[in-house]
Amino acid sequence: MVAGLLRLYCIKIGILTVFVSAPALAQGVTPEVKLAREMLTELNQLRQNPPRYAAQLTAWASYYQGRRWQPPGQPSQRTREGVKGLREAQTWLNQVQPLGMLRSVKGMEQVALRLIPQDITATQFATELNAQGRWEGQASFCRSQGFTHARSIVVSWLIDDGQKHRPNRANLLNPLFRVVGVACVPQPQMVCVVTFAGGYHARTATPKANLPRPSSPQLP
Repeated sequence: MVAGLLRLYCIKIGILTVFVSAPALAQGVTPEVKLAREMLTELNQLRQNPPRYAAQLTAWASYYQGRRWQPPGQPSQRTREGVKGLREAQTWLNQVQPLGMLRSVKGMEQVALRLIPQDITATQFATELNAQGRWEGQASFCRSQGFTHARSIVVSWLIDDGQKHRPNRANLLNPLFRVVGVACVPQPQMVCVVTFAGGYHARTATPKANLPRPSSPQLP
């Protein structure tokens, strides 16, 4: 989905996204930190039971008016596929087996935060990953701008409107990804980045012995 107030990006190297809600302010937690935590929870709910998540999306069909899509409290967006994109995502989720939970890693969060003000390229993403530590296997990221609700962000990535190979969806449900970093910053619209990798070791941590050499980041 690329129209209206919302812009989404995905590069086959990492993923990240963060969100928060108002009650957190009273407890000393900023909205963006709360949102980031909710994003991680949402991602793991999706991965633990994809068919159940698909069933919960049925009500989201009512948020479409022709090709215009607007979840409650979120900016309106003009889509290419309309409600057919949502239905296709549900069908696809019903065929996906449960996956392992994603674990938040501080170093990956730092990478996500540093990527927020940038127009991210694969090279920049790899540079930031290597600057903070050492990553394993595959890595990728997802970027969202405009949405301020965790489920709205995840659903928009699942639908991946107009994207032939659904790269954002593939990142969310990649069985090789085990660690993530999520960060969100209002600029003034909320911008969130989620970074994904098979593993990640911060420079201050003691690396495990005989770790496989990470593969080079690749664009989808």
